[in-house]
Amino acid sequence: MSGGPGIGLAAAKAPPFRLPGEHFTAGMTFLVLGSIGLVLVARDLAAGAFPLPAVLGVTHLFTLGWMTTSIMGALYQFLPVALGEPIKSVPAGHVAFALYVPGVAVFVAGLIFEISPLMLVGAASLGTGLLVFIINLAATLLRATARDLTWWALAGADLFLLVTLVLGLALAGNRQWGFLGVERPVALRTHLHVALFGWVLLVIAGVAHRLLPMFLLSHGAGDRFARAAVGLLAAGAATLTVGHHGPAIVSRWLPTLLFGGGLVALLLQARAFYRHRHRPALDPGMRSAAFALGVLAAALVLAAVALLIDPSPRASLAYVLALVLGISLFVAALYYKIVPFLVWYHRFGPLAGKGKISRVSDLYSARLAGAAGALLLLGVALLLVGVVAAQAGIARTGALLWTSGVMVEAAQMLALARRTP
Repeated sequence: MSGGPGIGLAAAKAPPFRLPGEHFTAGMTFLVLGSIGLVLVARDLAAGAFPLPAVLGVTHLFTLGWMTTSIMGALYQFLPVALGEPIKSVPAGHVAFALYVPGVAVFVAGLIFEISPLMLVGAASLGTGLLVFIINLAATLLRATARDLTWWALAGADLFLLVTLVLGLALAGNRQWGFLGVERPVALRTHLHVALFGWVLLVIAGVAHRLLPMFLLSHGAGDRFARAAVGLLAAGAATLTVGHHGPAIVSRWLPTLLFGGGLVALLLQARAFYRHRHRPALDPGMRSAAFALGVLAAALVLAAVALLIDPSPRASLAYVLALVLGISLFVAALYYKIVPFLVWYHRFGPLAGKGKISRVSDLYSARLAGAAGALLLLGVALLLVGVVAAQAGIARTGALLWTSGVMVEAAQMLALARRTP
């Protein structure tokens, strides 16, 4: 079981493999589609053209499709370990999936091809599915007796996912009826940052301080930076949610400082875990996770440049791109830790003690996984260079390298799903 997420994930309260498995399958499909779309919109990215429908559609394949679907699947498996409570309703989890995943696909198609009725139908479906998930997660959190850092992080993330949903539905409706008027850029900026910092990064901050020490065999790092990260990210999302129509100090600068401080604290906590690890050699998943943290650090630098030096759309786009792809790379890295263990536990674990069986690390090629991580990192780097330098060719090359890395990982995940003793 070396390299797995630990015996906790094998707890009896864990849901059937189908529930997280269907989310991971859909999430990986969205990642493949989003990466192909990234190649197609690379020229637009190099031109700094973020508001284009195709670019927005590809962005949502990463945020709604890849990140959120993956987080939902991971939480179903993680909650019994972190909180001692399984998800309140497994059937509700399947209902949420059945509404959410097709809804994302229809919504993105309507957005890209500018078919408003299609987009609104998709938004209604994914919104309903997401609301079922939000209520299901809230009910699970209310049943948990341990109110530790992870609990508070997930509670805050659940709340800000609801805020993200409300803002997203407003923006979708605005494309049809235009009721936001000149406030649309403010709503779009608020939606993006509450989604990435208040939902995705808050979940990562709350979960990573449990998973990274387990994956790295890290002891003695403490969790003071994790606590700071959760507090600052939640405060930033709350400030932006309440004050996005207020003066610049409240709507822009204070959330920026809080979000930036939260991300810095998250990076420092991860650095402490890596420094205190008792496993000197990094496996492909943890190496890719380190790459992802480096990209998120680059996003901080690009954000400072966009705010203080170059307020052009291109600089802001480079920051958003680094943030989205850095998070995407981190999630992709965790797939190499979680999916092999789940496959081993459900298919090989029952045979333990009955003869020689494969280890978790034997279920996939570490060399191919390492190559995938290298391609993803190089792809991000070239994409950012292409956007900053307004060089479409470099951006397209970066997108192709990124997509190649995604295809390698997707092929490995597909092969893993088919592994049997």
